[in-house]
Amino acid sequence: MRYWKTYQKPLIHELLTTAKDSECDFILWQQYGSSRKIYDIELRELDPSRMQFFIKNSSLKKYGDLMADKPVYFHVKSIDIIFKKDKYKFYGNIFDSTQPNELQVYEKRKHQRFYYKYQDHKNITFESTTKKENGEPEFLLSCVLVDISISGASMVINMQSKHRLTEGMDLNLMNLTDQALPEPLKTKVVYMERYKGAPDDILFKVGLKFSSELDTVSYKSINSVIEKKATRVKGLDPERYCGLDPEDQYRIINNIEVKNKILANNLRDSIEYLDRLRYMTTQMKIELLQDLSHDLLATALRLSSKELIYDLFIELSENVRVEFLERLEREKPPTAISKAQNEIIKYLKQKEASGELVLDPRAFTTYV
Repeated sequence: MRYWKTYQKPLIHELLTTAKDSECDFILWQQYGSSRKIYDIELRELDPSRMQFFIKNSSLKKYGDLMADKPVYFHVKSIDIIFKKDKYKFYGNIFDSTQPNELQVYEKRKHQRFYYKYQDHKNITFESTTKKENGEPEFLLSCVLVDISISGASMVINMQSKHRLTEGMDLNLMNLTDQALPEPLKTKVVYMERYKGAPDDILFKVGLKFSSELDTVSYKSINSVIEKKATRVKGLDPERYCGLDPEDQYRIINNIEVKNKILANNLRDSIEYLDRLRYMTTQMKIELLQDLSHDLLATALRLSSKELIYDLFIELSENVRVEFLERLEREKPPTAISKAQNEIIKYLKQKEASGELVLDPRAFTTYV
């Protein structure tokens, strides 16, 4: 079985809430030498900062009390999640602790899925398979792409577009990430649900499944988009530090938040702002490197994504890339990173105000 890890607090809370509301069976186990003590438990209370379980009397009678100096593990079989707690309180039948910072989820997908940030404005355009009397499609819609794999994709639509779609409907895919397909690719709507990333709660996420015509020209064109995205996600050099994966960013920021919440929030906001650097043109990137200390820039980007580092340096010379990665892999304390981020952001905002720099996805030349 393959599991993937998440450090996203909202997602962890959502999965635990689903398990509680669905009255899923939890088991708790603790390793004792080569054997394992397994306890039947019930999730009684849950909020974003705390959870409380009731350990059933039959389990306590069979195995005795927990060993408070050893970690405990939880498994919810029905939704296939596993997590661990090292610190907790245990008294009588009650197990009390904070929510886990890390949770493992069973990977049900057969194919790797690649995600796009909402701010990317990566489009997916499709039309209805039904026609008007004049032969034109009944509707043509362009939406925001959320993620993609070789088997399907998902997109975000508004309420008006939602009224045109139904689950099970066939559509013709025309464009993907600003790339026109050589010929339409048949897709099917497999689900529609509210989009959790929308603060106003009026956007919807739609899941699409591609047709099985894997040898078509259009399908191969989609595969090329995925290959380019996969290259960026891997980073400039898999053999050395070249930025972070999204889940690693969540993990590091969560650990910092335990000790200093204000610093963690500042780092999180700065990472988000600096991510816009990938919209710079090649000339803007060169000027950035000429104007700024490379040590300062590397410190500021220490917690940034592999994709950002890839986009910033892939077009530049190998010598420049190697030199920067050497600076980037030097570990820095969070306070130093935050200070460097603030200096870089101050510089960028001055450049934006003067019109010398444009950090807008709509002004960015797409990579496909």
